[in-house]
Amino acid sequence: MIPFFRKIRYRLAKNNQFFKYSRYAIGEIVLVVVGILIALYINNWNEERKKRTKEQYYLKSIMTSIDLSQEELNRVTNDAKSIYTSADTLFLLLAHGKFDQLNGFTLDTLLNNSRDYSLISLNDGGIKEILNTGTLSVIQDEKIRIILASWDERFHKIRKFESETEYISKSYNEYLMDYFDVSRYETGHRSGIIPEKKQHLLTDPKLRNFLDNIFYIHKEMHEKYNEEKEMLDSLSVLVNQHILK
Repeated sequence: MIPFFRKIRYRLAKNNQFFKYSRYAIGEIVLVVVGILIALYINNWNEERKKRTKEQYYLKSIMTSIDLSQEELNRVTNDAKSIYTSADTLFLLLAHGKFDQLNGFTLDTLLNNSRDYSLISLNDGGIKEILNTGTLSVIQDEKIRIILASWDERFHKIRKFESETEYISKSYNEYLMDYFDVSRYETGHRSGIIPEKKQHLLTDPKLRNFLDNIFYIHKEMHEKYNEEKEMLDSLSVLVNQHILK
């Protein structure tokens, strides 16, 4: 096309037809500009298409991470509730002197449940991928970006809180070891508590202090897990709005 216009321009210039030559020259310039604009448009369209394809990939990966993390949050939330409920039940029975309700099986169950602690094991590979590769900007929805940007910080706080529950649990277990003989279970006894030490255990203020601390810290842990579950529910709704079916 361009060589063709050059031939016309040359012929017009040779015949000294200035005005006709100018019109063709301008036409050639317009064609070149239009060609450049079309090329830019196609290039921009192609780049945008690649971004949206990448966004869909990450949105689906994020959705997978949400589903897996929700399952894990359900587990640790139930664990935390079981722990603080057992601690509270045992504390109240001891505080009201209802020792007759604390037979071997009931007492051992409450003690063993309250001595546990919860640790979340996140399945957030899809979310980590977009954070670690620095491609968060590919997500168009600002609300999604804000939630993802605070992901590590929020769960770092949970980890710190979990470390406190772990520390209390280990201290509590060390305390209980003075009163337990696990070999009693092997010989058919319903309780692992050493009979001669049972009364001292039930009346020891240190046990009630442990149970009180366990109740409050695991109840708060339970609330923190629930907050994350609600956050993931909100994130799930936002992500689903943008995933192409």
